[in-house]
Amino acid sequence: MTDLLVSVRDDSEFDIAVAAGVAIIDFKEPSRGALAAVEPAIWQSAAKRLPHLHANDAPHRTRPLLSAALGEPEDWQAVIRRLPDAFQFAKIGPSGIDTAREMKRLWGEAALHLGATTELVAVAYADFEAAHCLSPAEIFQLAGQSGFRRCLVDTFTKDGRSTTDHLSYAGLRELGEIASQASMRWAMAGSLRLEIVDDLETQGILPDCYAVRGDVCQHDRAGNLSPLRLQQWVDRVSLPSRKR
Repeated sequence: MTDLLVSVRDDSEFDIAVAAGVAIIDFKEPSRGALAAVEPAIWQSAAKRLPHLHANDAPHRTRPLLSAALGEPEDWQAVIRRLPDAFQFAKIGPSGIDTAREMKRLWGEAALHLGATTELVAVAYADFEAAHCLSPAEIFQLAGQSGFRRCLVDTFTKDGRSTTDHLSYAGLRELGEIASQASMRWAMAGSLRLEIVDDLETQGILPDCYAVRGDVCQHDRAGNLSPLRLQQWVDRVSLPSRKR
């Protein structure tokens, strides 16, 4: 079954995502870039409130997992120690990292600061030239060699172009194959729309998780979360894939 990750920026959006039954709720501040962190107080509030919210709003559903964006290589150290242990996932953008040695060093340093219950997710950027970093295939391969269990491909530049505008179907299939061979789950983000999911399924490209922000918001990724658009995504991702 395909998971749905939805990025939220505050308590009110978190409440909406819990009520909708989103599988993975991710925290990031969309006005400050691809993977900018929210204020740590928002993480702490979510960790504290989730058991109560879930019991009241969605007791028949599996409790959502929590994820946090920690920023880019120059950002994460300022916030990582304040991430609650209740968060299952954390991710750091790879911008500016163009060698395997630097990438492995970043991952190793970040992992030292995460609690035993929080898993670091390897992130690649589809528009890697703009991010001045390793390509998605290089990062996925390195993540597999380094023992990662999850990886994500996203876009660094938020200009409305999607991951599919930067990577061909063949390139996306390659990422899926790399992930499968390394027993990793892979997620796809980057200005996704529902019609892109349909196109990917037609091509036999089946990420383990879709990660969205802009298409579940009013107007764009900087707007407020739309309960209606969010429910459309929840319903769509819950359907069996035509190619599975």
